[in-house]
Amino acid sequence: MKKLKHSKYKNTGILFEMLVRKLTSETLTSNKSVTIDIIKKYFGKNTELAKELQLYNALVKEQFRSEAQGLDYIRTIKNAYTKLNQSILKRQKYNLVKEISEKFVFSDLSKIQINNYKALASIYMLFEYEETDNPKQLLECKNVILDNGLIVEKKSIVKDPLMESFESQPKEIRLLTYKLLVDKFNDKYSILDESQKQLLNKYITNVNDTTALKEYIQVIIPQIKKQLSEQSKLITDKATKIKVKKLSEMLCTVENMKAIKESHILSLLRYYDLIKELKGLH
Repeated sequence: MKKLKHSKYKNTGILFEMLVRKLTSETLTSNKSVTIDIIKKYFGKNTELAKELQLYNALVKEQFRSEAQGLDYIRTIKNAYTKLNQSILKRQKYNLVKEISEKFVFSDLSKIQINNYKALASIYMLFEYEETDNPKQLLECKNVILDNGLIVEKKSIVKDPLMESFESQPKEIRLLTYKLLVDKFNDKYSILDESQKQLLNKYITNVNDTTALKEYIQVIIPQIKKQLSEQSKLITDKATKIKVKKLSEMLCTVENMKAIKESHILSLLRYYDLIKELKGLH
């Protein structure tokens, strides 16, 4: 029996999620989107990749009230997959990966955190499964898909559609978005400037790459301290000058951070806001 192997480079669901997250970061930095052109080209109407992606989404998003219902649904989707034009699908997927590799550094893109990664990997192996493969692995894949879709009975609660969309985002993005919204409504935030956009972009695209994120923050902390020092020299009010000095001293170094958390990012965003406010005083 052969052993099933997962490949994120051939997993249509994961490739699409990578592109969507990349598109998010491009939007934050206001750059002209190369990614949107790739998405339209390969996942546009009637492409085999688009049809396969629909099957991925069907298994990821569908909810089952029982295991029997879930297994029946999985069989239906697997049967639909076998009816796709496999030669066209293979060619389109090859061209997609080739174009992504030409436009971006694929190894960097693959570090982007993907929601439902385990479920998407299991769906890929379900689609790839053949009779000569290990049936135990097939069972494990089905169990992951079932666990992802089985409904846990709870008291009926009517949810706001906006909140449902918000809750579907990865944990890091939910926390960051929530705190940014709270700050905005408390008038602590104005429009994000380029420094803040770049920081958010780095956090989103490198949330799983601690080294790259630390290296970036290691560069900007001294820059923030320098700007605070420059602004402090222009402040005439002694109490304000002392507060700014204390705040600058509170900026911890990257070496003291075991892991980069959303609280660190929010703190740095607020420092950028403080610099903007200080510049507005004179």
